[in-house]
Amino acid sequence: MLWSLSSYSFVFYEDTKIWDQKSIVFYFLDGTQKQKNEVKRFAKLWQKYTGIEFLYSNNKPSIFSLKKHYKISFKGNSNQSTRGAINGTIHLGDLSDDIIFRKSTILHEFGHMLGLGHEHQRQDRPSSLNNKQLIQNCRENQNQTKAWCEENLSNITSAEVFIESEYDASSIMHYALKNIVGEDTRLLKDLPTADANTLSYTDKYFIAMLYNQNISDKTLEQMHRQDLWNQEKFENVENAKRESAIAKLKTNSCKILKYNDMSNDGKFCESGFMIIGTDNYSFPDSNFKTCYNNKIMIKEKMDQHPYCHLSQKQLANKRQQWSHTFSEYGQCKRLDSNMKNKQEFFCREGFSFVTKNNDMVGNKTVCFSSKESAYLAMQKNAVCNMNDFEFRRHKTNMDKTIKAQMITKSCQVVLKKYDNIKCPADFEYTIIDRDMQTKPINNKCFASKYQAINAMKNMPFCKS
Repeated sequence: MLWSLSSYSFVFYEDTKIWDQKSIVFYFLDGTQKQKNEVKRFAKLWQKYTGIEFLYSNNKPSIFSLKKHYKISFKGNSNQSTRGAINGTIHLGDLSDDIIFRKSTILHEFGHMLGLGHEHQRQDRPSSLNNKQLIQNCRENQNQTKAWCEENLSNITSAEVFIESEYDASSIMHYALKNIVGEDTRLLKDLPTADANTLSYTDKYFIAMLYNQNISDKTLEQMHRQDLWNQEKFENVENAKRESAIAKLKTNSCKILKYNDMSNDGKFCESGFMIIGTDNYSFPDSNFKTCYNNKIMIKEKMDQHPYCHLSQKQLANKRQQWSHTFSEYGQCKRLDSNMKNKQEFFCREGFSFVTKNNDMVGNKTVCFSSKESAYLAMQKNAVCNMNDFEFRRHKTNMDKTIKAQMITKSCQVVLKKYDNIKCPADFEYTIIDRDMQTKPINNKCFASKYQAINAMKNMPFCKS
């Protein structure tokens, strides 16, 4: 979510209209009582440092009023504010269901009202903010036009500066870049850490310098420390409420998986919440592979998606269908837990895949947490994607490799030759000393040549 259409940076410019009143009247043009109360509650933070009293009215402003005032509207689909003391309007039409983010949005727009511009659009901003990929991510994650994103991110103001601080990535007037970048963590790593939820010390210091110079540095520092404590307490309480509310969301066949918890098929979120089945397995659907933090979004997906309105019997039938769907791909098939391949390897927990004649694919058996992830791995595997001719040639090469592995300098895997050796039925392979060839080494028999090869690899005599 973005805040404002202003293109000015976080500095005071020569053309800024500064408030010269002891109080400002804000006229609510619409909105619920809850919305109005939150504005009053959160805007108090600016009052502390400006020394200006904020008054509120539900009436329309009089056309005969000589004092500068501001209007507030909750209509529309964006958050923006005109800049400075110019009888402007604060639009709060796109407030999140997250009260912490609502607070930062309100503080940001009130900052514009007091004369502040965008911190990320000042002339001395970091060069990393010039990355063109940021505009593309803005378009995708903020659902905005290219022109809008360039106006609010790329454009750098050239107006003359009246008051200027050092660049401050913690300023409330800086866009929260993580909301713009989305899941592009590589891009986010190169950008400033700008995700403030409240006023920074610099915000407070410079707004006090402009409007309220009676505050001493010592007093301001004390006030700031108290603010930080209040903010931490506020976020802890509200995050706990939000998490509790999200965790309670449930339908016939869907429930919430909290971060750091794990589904039966190994899915989890390091942060945020995932929608999974009431049987504690995830769903093979892209809508349910994302970790969400927005309660409204999660509820909408659970209300609208047909998977979340299945009966328990229907869910069980779906699981069987998905299990069959994910059982084979091309030349490969899935092996479930404890099922061995020809080479005698298996997964005690999870799933692996082999060729359709049960040969191991590659040099080792890899275990996957879910049937779906094993199926996705099959789709990407070169052997599984071979045509019949290519696969026959691959199998021939595999047979040659296995034959070569049956012989070492000292030992060899052979079919059982000695009648005096008692072995269980179908245990036809033995390991012999190539020089002596009188009897199997340690009188052991094996069910397959693969099992015998694995045993031979661990025998010190055969390694020499």
